[in-house]
Amino acid sequence: MPEGARIVPRLQKHEEAISLWRYEGPYAFYNAAEPCRALRPDEPAEADAFAWVDAGGAVLGHVSYGPDGRIPTVEGYPYSEDCLDMGLGLRPDLCGRGLGEAFIALCLRFGEERYGADRFRLSVAAFNARAVRAYQRAGFSIECEVTNSVSRNTFYIMTGARAGA
Repeated sequence: MPEGARIVPRLQKHEEAISLWRYEGPYAFYNAAEPCRALRPDEPAEADAFAWVDAGGAVLGHVSYGPDGRIPTVEGYPYSEDCLDMGLGLRPDLCGRGLGEAFIALCLRFGEERYGADRFRLSVAAFNARAVRAYQRAGFSIECEVTNSVSRNTFYIMTGARAGA
């Protein structure tokens, strides 16, 4: 875990930085269609959106909670309120370096403290075996397989409980 790293409310400048991230190979699926430009850099992005930043303010990852952590599905997956949904991502150059588990644990603790959640749900592209393994090591299990109605990719809906729940 990088020293001094912390989760902060996601600002427009963080959104701009994230939109410039470029993943390689099949992970390019996660690339933003086009970069965004922060017209008001220090304005908040969304209420339930956060950035994981290092001591210098560089974005290492991002996490969103609630409806922003959900994907639209062809099957009409029934998102229940018994889990807090979250969507997260790690900066491309940090992927595969063993930071995933610690980042997931940090996001779970943050969600627990901020929202009082003890059960979590996330969606992950089924081809992303690296992320699926990290989520499983963090205590998540695959609940079902769905089709993203926008990208038409297969996703797993995964659920897990916070530590000690």
